[in-house]
Amino acid sequence: MSPSADCNPKSGTGPARAERLAAQLTSMLPGAVVVQVRLQGPRTLWPHLGLTALNECGQALRVPRAKSLPMARWIIRCFPHARWATTGHAFNLRTAELRGLEA
Repeated sequence: MSPSADCNPKSGTGPARAERLAAQLTSMLPGAVVVQVRLQGPRTLWPHLGLTALNECGQALRVPRAKSLPMARWIIRCFPHARWATTGHAFNLRTAELRGLEA
């Protein structure tokens, strides 16, 4: 198997990949239920990758920048067809589903 075999997954492997990512993020972010990812920050006019982890009560958990940037990139790479430039998205760690954030 070549090292780049996972770069271009077949259509049937998408949900399994998202479930693996959700399991991995759950172990790295204890207490997090939802992870919000935005390509453009609320205070900047240029693209600025941001990640916010939320617990069951909707409170933000502290995630260091050194962890948040790779996690946000993993989510974006797992869902490349989402409209990242237009809106942020919420990745549910329990169901491994990605949903758009309301403005």
